[in-house]
Amino acid sequence: MAVSYLLSEGVLETLLPRRFVPTADWATENILMPQDSKVRGNFRLDLFPHARGIFDALDDPNVSIVTVQTGAQIGKTTIAQAYLAKMAATNPHPMAWADADEKSTRRVLSRTWRMFERTQGLAHLCPPKRLQGSDKIETSTFLIHGAWTRSASSAADYGAYVVVLNETDKMTTSSTSAEADFRYLMCERVKGYVGAKILELSTPTLKGASYIEQRRLRGDNRSWQVPCPHCNHYQTLRTGDGKTPGGIRFEKLNGKLDPAHAEQTAHYECEACRGRIEEHQRYEILQRGVWVPECCSVSPAGVVIGTPTRPGPHASFGPLPTLCSLLPGVSIGKVAREFVEAITSTTGRTEKLRNFRNSWEGETFDPRPKVVATHELRARMECAETPRVCPTWSRFLTVGIDTGAIGETLLFFWVVSAWARCNTTGKMWGKRGHCVDHGITAGEEGLREQVTRWLTVGFPHADGGSPLLAKRIGIDAGDGVRSNRVYTLCETMPANVWPVKGSSHDLGLDWYSIGFQRAEVHAKVLAARRATGQGDLLIINTQRTQGWRTDITGGLITAESPDWYSIPTEFASDSDFLDQLIADFPIESEHGVRWERNGANEKGDGLRYSFALAHHVAGPDWQNIPLRAADQRAIAARTKPRPAPPRSSGRAFMPSDR
Repeated sequence: MAVSYLLSEGVLETLLPRRFVPTADWATENILMPQDSKVRGNFRLDLFPHARGIFDALDDPNVSIVTVQTGAQIGKTTIAQAYLAKMAATNPHPMAWADADEKSTRRVLSRTWRMFERTQGLAHLCPPKRLQGSDKIETSTFLIHGAWTRSASSAADYGAYVVVLNETDKMTTSSTSAEADFRYLMCERVKGYVGAKILELSTPTLKGASYIEQRRLRGDNRSWQVPCPHCNHYQTLRTGDGKTPGGIRFEKLNGKLDPAHAEQTAHYECEACRGRIEEHQRYEILQRGVWVPECCSVSPAGVVIGTPTRPGPHASFGPLPTLCSLLPGVSIGKVAREFVEAITSTTGRTEKLRNFRNSWEGETFDPRPKVVATHELRARMECAETPRVCPTWSRFLTVGIDTGAIGETLLFFWVVSAWARCNTTGKMWGKRGHCVDHGITAGEEGLREQVTRWLTVGFPHADGGSPLLAKRIGIDAGDGVRSNRVYTLCETMPANVWPVKGSSHDLGLDWYSIGFQRAEVHAKVLAARRATGQGDLLIINTQRTQGWRTDITGGLITAESPDWYSIPTEFASDSDFLDQLIADFPIESEHGVRWERNGANEKGDGLRYSFALAHHVAGPDWQNIPLRAADQRAIAARTKPRPAPPRSSGRAFMPSDR
């Protein structure tokens, strides 16, 4: 301390450790919101009471990752900007802001400049607007890099003490096997810093495919709970289903759902005492809200008790619905109106439900039919056939193959299907399919050996006769990066091995169409192939084959119906295989139907391809089906020619000839 008398105040302030200031307190005292903000004046923590717990986690030296899953209008971008402002003013370091695309990044950085210009401790550092960068914020004491997906240079060659990943579920990378996930590349920026922070924020997307949900579940998974003003029971705010206790309640108009009437009559119901919570009470209960880690609870005094399931350096928050926001325009009635408009919509209903689930409830959306569960799927498709043996009724095999990659090694996910035209009900004839085998093969050479076995050895037949061999094999060449490798592979194989692609346009009622390869094919060669009709590619009708698969797994096509497809008991016990059959689901919108996926779907695509290939073999009416040897002998016996009558001698008929 004696040295302090010999140093000037400015030098001493530089040498001594910085005084710690909680982010929540600093933001309310120093940040003046930009004039174009929804809220004027100082940063108001009372409008974002949930932000205090997030700020406290960012201030905790034992926490290095903070994940926040929220709906819209919750102030997540403002929270992240406020934290960057506090760090820039009190503990300047290189930092980074990453967003879904370049436009979003530049827009947020522009708004951040406006905030910094009105923040104590930062305003004097901001240059004139004409000198402010649009892709980064750089001053004499700190630097904030801007980054966005599909720009490798924006995520490389610099370090960052704080990395903000905004709207992580919208971040997509180019479809190349060599490119790492942009989100993980950004997380690498903090290496080498002691006490660095990663802040991940996003509105979620689809269940099972949402990055922010997966990250939230890996942390301590804190939920925002508020007390009932009547019984003091702590609970999470939610829309509810109108049946179970708790959630938003509203009245119908003349027995029908009406958005305007729902908004006027809406209130919140406590899940414990069923008490009525009005809009004017929402401010009070949100101010008393607490973040509660998974496996913990809240005492009547509002104190969190218990031990978190996953304590450690990863603090995660959510799902946080819009109902927790106190911004102008957000109310219980407004949420009720949006909910009714979504469930009563006659056009684009799935899209509106998804938007409500993601943006208003902060939850992931699962559009798959709830009736499709693994045990129900097993009951619908299971049969007693022996695995890897062709059923007695089967006549030919096809193999559908979907492709993937690990590094430079191609992976081939295949499904072998047996087919025939059968009498399914005693009265109706229709197509019939069965899964003989399925698996994964790594590398082109491995697949080449597998194809040779399918074409020359095949699978034993239950009738004891000769085995069935594959009549058609289709390999997915849809990925632009892997197309050339699949085309080259097919060129070195027999003629009944085809590259296949899903259709990008409507093929109507056709299951497939003949196409022509475009990659690495000379224009004159391609023109000659088109002129002579020598197609070298099968275009699979995505809409129709996906619809068939959905009808099978959804129970619309049963064992008594034409087009049924079955799987042996051994495969029906493989939950991973069954999950891949139901991973794709339709999303209806005003622009038509598109197919999304929820998890791995390679075997499901292999099944679809094998069905389209069966139509390629059997012909439009399935009249070109190969016959078994026993069938050929029976037909030969039925059509055996009668002995020819004795030849006439040419003389006139005589009575003695009788």
